[in-house]
Amino acid sequence: MNPAVQFDRVTVSRGGRAALADVSLQFPAGSLTAVLGPNGAGKSTLLRTLNGELRATAGTVRVLGEDPAALDWRAAARLRRRIGVMPQQVDHLPAVPLAVREVVEIGRVAFGRPGAPLDAADRARCAAWLERFGLGDLAERSLAALSGGEQRKAHLARIFAQQPELILLDEPAGHLDLPAQDALTQLIAEVWRETRATVVIVTHELRHLPADTTDVVLLARGRVRAAGPIAATLTSAGLSEAFEEPLEVVPHRGRYAAFATGKGGGHGRA
Repeated sequence: MNPAVQFDRVTVSRGGRAALADVSLQFPAGSLTAVLGPNGAGKSTLLRTLNGELRATAGTVRVLGEDPAALDWRAAARLRRRIGVMPQQVDHLPAVPLAVREVVEIGRVAFGRPGAPLDAADRARCAAWLERFGLGDLAERSLAALSGGEQRKAHLARIFAQQPELILLDEPAGHLDLPAQDALTQLIAEVWRETRATVVIVTHELRHLPADTTDVVLLARGRVRAAGPIAATLTSAGLSEAFEEPLEVVPHRGRYAAFATGKGGGHGRA
């Protein structure tokens, strides 16, 4: 089976510097991959390159079998419909007040006729995802009235209603309280098992990795430090190199945490 994503010696320059430098990696189709690294490592740049927002200045990118740089606007639009994206900051409210149901239905708009309302099948699909994410009773409530965790669930329901083949999540559990982080992380794992879409999660927090994470990429200073199956890749040595700090990785019931072991150690990192 071909990989869902393939980078071959990719460099992405932003503001006169290489945000990604000579990156080669693959994301297996159907995998749940975590991209880990400190702030400024290039994680969000990698996602934006996958989504077609940024172009590689060198190397080759293939996403779902396509070279985004070689596509005309119609083909690029078709590829974008196959990709679901949750950007890093989704808690800001839309300029036009929307009900939770309307947010989720945005995931189906691109599949209908321009300007036409959703058909019954699309409305039913959206309603099913609202229920799956525990938002059925909140469907007609304003998005602004929801908690941060509920808003994230609404955006995830929108993404899965789109039925994408590739899902890109940038810090999906960031800035939530600990119970909400764990609940959302577990829910992502459950829905991934049900759909087997290729999911890429960007984070710098090990506790945000779902227990079912299959693969890990460790990024630092725009370069891949390690990549591969989680058990072989998420090691104390690899994480210490990526974060440029002595760290000990501690697995626990399929989840991971890391602790600083150098001077002033003992403070949890994730």
